[in-house]
Amino acid sequence: MSFDGITILANEKNAEAVKAAKILKEKVEKRFPIFEKESITSNSLVFILGGDGTVLRYSKSIADKNPLIVGINFGHLGFLSPYDFKDIDTFLEDIFDGRFYIMKRNLSMVSGKFGEHLFLNDFLVQRDIHSHLINATISIDGVLMGSVICDGMLVSTSTGSTAYNLSAGGPIIDPKAPVLSIVPMMAHTLLKTPVIVSTERKVEIKIEPRNEESYFALSDGDIIDRYKNIEIFEITGTEKYVKFICDYSKDFFKIVNQKLAWGARNGFGEYLN
Repeated sequence: MSFDGITILANEKNAEAVKAAKILKEKVEKRFPIFEKESITSNSLVFILGGDGTVLRYSKSIADKNPLIVGINFGHLGFLSPYDFKDIDTFLEDIFDGRFYIMKRNLSMVSGKFGEHLFLNDFLVQRDIHSHLINATISIDGVLMGSVICDGMLVSTSTGSTAYNLSAGGPIIDPKAPVLSIVPMMAHTLLKTPVIVSTERKVEIKIEPRNEESYFALSDGDIIDRYKNIEIFEITGTEKYVKFICDYSKDFFKIVNQKLAWGARNGFGEYLN
């Protein structure tokens, strides 16, 4: 399979990933031109070496160029980086011969007085550590769903369902599902059930702090701003997406089984095959 060129991006804080990037470059530079990040095209192949956080950060930064992305895992879970570097020769051969499928992961957007921010994983609004609980009012397509006193509200994409959403008690979502998960954080109520809505809907979160105490908003872990007054955040799906190359043997639900202990027979971590 032909590509315009290849770009290799690695987590510079991970010595193993940096070393592997040099080895990878030696293996591919005789076959395709090596592009710097600024020269990426829509027919470029971009290898990202690191954990899911590294893949998330780099893939968002080049999303407007819409290249094909290969995540090579040097982290923990590897939902966005399913390839293992020890299998480098095998997966390079598969990729160059076209034996892969493409997973399109859509970006969502949060907007407000601050402007607009795209997110691939999640949007979070949360009280500061020394502040009281905040009141969050949720509306869907302009229709009031309810209000809850809580630490904050987390809105995740299907891609982000296995990230903070999972830790917060949210559901695991098929990455092909065009939905958003809404999870109240440490809600002061007996009803804390996450809500799943279509990305075609508009989610509105109105935050009312107590006594003008501070709270903050994050998009994919990057802080948008801090606030002390009532703010409204609007979340919608978008038509923008990131294209990930996937190995047929690295199915999402197989990774769920292997990494998150689904199928474990006992406390010793033996898995059902």
